[in-house]
Amino acid sequence: MKPKQVNYTQTDSLGLYHFNNLQAGKYSIICSSINFKAVNQLLALTKDTVINIQLQENRNKLADVQINARKSLIEKQIDRTVFNVENSVSAIGTDALELLSKVPGVRVLNDRVSLSGNGAVNIMINDKLVPLSADELSDYLKSVSSGNVAKIEVITNPPAKYDAQGNNGLINIVLKKVAAEGFKGSINTAFTKAIHPTVSAGGSLSYRKNKITLSTNFNIRKGSLVPFEQSDVFYPTQTWNIVNKDRNFRTVPSGQIGMDYQASRKTVLGFSYNGGLTNFHSEENIKTTVYNKTGSLDSVLNSDANAKIRSHYHSANVYFKKTLDSTGKQLIINGDWFNYNDDKERFFNNTSYFQNGIMFPDSFAEYLSASKQNIDLYTVKADIDLPYKTFKLSFGAKLSFIHNESDLAFYRVRNTVYELEPGQTNLFNYKENTQALYINYNKSLKRWDFQAGLRGEYTQIDGVSVNEQNRSEYFRLFPTLYIGYRVNNKSTFSANYGRRINRPAYRKLNPFRWYSNQYVYTEGNPFLQPSYNDNIEISHTYNNVFTTTLSFSHTTNGFNDVNFIDAGTNIQAAKPLNFITGYHYQFSNAITLNPLKWWESINQADIFYTISRSGITQTQSSLNGFGAYFSTLNQFVFNQSKTILGEASFWYQFPTIDGLNQNKSQYNLDLGIKTLFLNKKIQLAITASDVLKTNQYRYSSLINNIRQEYNNYYDSRQIRLTFRYNFGNEKIKQQDRKLGNEEERRRNN
Repeated sequence: MKPKQVNYTQTDSLGLYHFNNLQAGKYSIICSSINFKAVNQLLALTKDTVINIQLQENRNKLADVQINARKSLIEKQIDRTVFNVENSVSAIGTDALELLSKVPGVRVLNDRVSLSGNGAVNIMINDKLVPLSADELSDYLKSVSSGNVAKIEVITNPPAKYDAQGNNGLINIVLKKVAAEGFKGSINTAFTKAIHPTVSAGGSLSYRKNKITLSTNFNIRKGSLVPFEQSDVFYPTQTWNIVNKDRNFRTVPSGQIGMDYQASRKTVLGFSYNGGLTNFHSEENIKTTVYNKTGSLDSVLNSDANAKIRSHYHSANVYFKKTLDSTGKQLIINGDWFNYNDDKERFFNNTSYFQNGIMFPDSFAEYLSASKQNIDLYTVKADIDLPYKTFKLSFGAKLSFIHNESDLAFYRVRNTVYELEPGQTNLFNYKENTQALYINYNKSLKRWDFQAGLRGEYTQIDGVSVNEQNRSEYFRLFPTLYIGYRVNNKSTFSANYGRRINRPAYRKLNPFRWYSNQYVYTEGNPFLQPSYNDNIEISHTYNNVFTTTLSFSHTTNGFNDVNFIDAGTNIQAAKPLNFITGYHYQFSNAITLNPLKWWESINQADIFYTISRSGITQTQSSLNGFGAYFSTLNQFVFNQSKTILGEASFWYQFPTIDGLNQNKSQYNLDLGIKTLFLNKKIQLAITASDVLKTNQYRYSSLINNIRQEYNNYYDSRQIRLTFRYNFGNEKIKQQDRKLGNEEERRRNN
C-alpha cells in the first residue's frame, strides 16, 4: 500500500527536528545519517508528540574514496580559453609571469604580456585587475608562486560584467581555492641562472575551523639581470649607433593575508590584504658612436648612469556575499582600496669625445632626475545574479575614485653641488572619477545559447600640471553579444561582438619633459584621449580538440609614443599622440593531440593581416602587411607511476606589423623536466628557457623620413632549479571570491 503523505525534515545543530501540520493517523518515521545505522519506528499520532531517537554508530564505515580526474591542459569555452596550470610540467616552481608564456597565443617579451597579433592585454588576479606600471606588474606577477595558481583564462572579448578598459581583452589568473577544516601549505625555493644568478623562496598556508577560513602567503626574490639594447638612427649626414648595457638588481618581498567568515548559511563576509616592496638599482653605460656619411668615425658620446627605485603597494578588499534563495540568486558587494608609491632617482653624466679619443672641451656634465609618484584608488562595486528557469539576468554598478600625484625634479651638478633647475621641475595632480552600470542577459533555447550585455560608463577627469589644467567628461556605451549553436555533442559554432575602451596611463597625461641626456627626452600629453576598439569573433570547436577562429578588430583614435627626430639638432623627443586608425584580421587554429598515452601536444597557428593608418605627417601615412605565429607545447610522462615528467615548448613569430613599426622574426625554445617524491608531496624541477638565445626583439620605424632600427635582448636564456614541498590536508577547498576594482588596475603603466 502506497503512503498517502510523505514529509521530510532535517535536524538543526543541536539535533532538534520538527514535523508541522500533520494529520492524525499512523506513520513510519525513518531516521538516517552517514556513518550511522538507520532507524525505522512506527507511530500512531493523535496529538502533539515528542519523540527522542538516538542513532547508533555504524562500525563498518566506508573507507575514504578519492576520485582523481585530470582536466585537459587547454579547455576552450564560449568566451575564453582556459589553461589548467596544475597539468603543466614547466609550471612547477616558477611564477605567474612565466606561466603566461606557456599559454598558446600568449607572449611574454621583456616582461610585457601580449596576445599574438593583438598587442598588450590587461592582467587580472581572481577577476581583479592589478593597477601597476609595466615594471611593477612584472615584479608582482613574479612574486605570485605558480603553486598558488589553478588556471589562466584568456578572455578575448570580455562580457558586460567586466570593465570596458583594455582594447585587447583580458587574462585572468585564477588562484587556487583553499579551506575545509585543517591546515594546508607549501614551501618553495628556486635558483635561476641567466648571466647572473637569482634566488627566490616562498610559502603559503591556509587554515579553516568552523566558520572561519584563513589564508596567507609570502614570497621573496633577489637577483640581477643584464638586458642589452642597441639602436641605429640614420640621419641624412650621420649614423648614430647607441648601445645600452645595463645590469639591474632587484629585491622583491611580497605577502598576502585573507579571512572569510561564514556568518550564516547564506552569508559570507571576507577581508584580504596584499602588500609588496621593490628595491631596485641599476648600473648603466650608454655609448653612442657617431659615423659620418662615408662610414668613418666622427665622435663618441658616453653616458654612465645608475638608478635607484624604491616602490611599494598596498591593496585591501572587503567582501560581502548574500545568497538570496536556493536557485542561485545572489548579491555580491566589494569595497577596494589600492595605494601605490614609488621614489625614483637616476644619476647620469655625459661626455663627448673626438674621433681621436680626446674629450670635447667642457663637455662633461652630471645630472640627477628624480621622480615621486603616489596613487590612491577607491572602488565600490555591487553585482546581482538572478537565475530563472528559462533565462539568467545579472546587473550591477560600480563607483571608482582615482587620485594620482607625480612630483618630478631635475638637477645639474655644479662644483659638486646639486642645483635644482626650476624649469625642469613639476608637480602633476590627476583625478578621475567613473560611474558605471551594466546589465547582462543569458538564455538557452534547444541547441542555441544567447548572451547580450550593455555597459555604460560616465567619466570625469581633472589634470593640473605647471599651472596648466585640463578638464573633460564623457559618457560611453559598450555593448556585447554572444551566440552559440551546438550542432551535436562534438561540434559547436559561436560568434561574439564587443566594444572596448583604452584609457591612457596616468603618466602619459603629464606634459612635463623627462630628460635622459642632452639629446633625448620624453613628455606626456594632457590632451591625450582614450582609444576604442570594435571586436568581432567567429569560431568553431570540434570535440574539444580542434578550434578554428576568425576575428576582426577595428581601432579608432589609437594612441602611441612617437619618437620625433630632428635632423638639424639630433634631438629625439618622444610624445604620446592619438593618431592611429587600425584594422586587424586574424585566422587562428588550435589543436590538442594525444599521439601516445604518454604524450600530450597543444598547438596553435595564427595568420593575420594588419593595416595601420597615421593621422600625422611626420610618420608614414600607412603601413600594412601579413604576419604569422606558431606555438607548440608538449608534455611527456616517462614512467607508469607518473612521477617523472617532461615538457618542451616552442614558438615562432614571423615578421609582422605593430602599429607603425615593422617587427622582425623571433622564436623561443623552452625545455623542462620534473620528478615527484614522497607520495608526490615533494616536487623537484629543472627548466631551461630560451635555450637557443633567439628571443630577441628587433624592429624598425620611419619618423620624419629618418629610419630607426632596434635590436634588444633581455637576458631571457636561463636555467632554473626549483624545489617544492606540499603539506597538510589535501582535501581543502575555499570560498569563491571575486574582488572589485577592475578597470583602473594597470593604468599607472
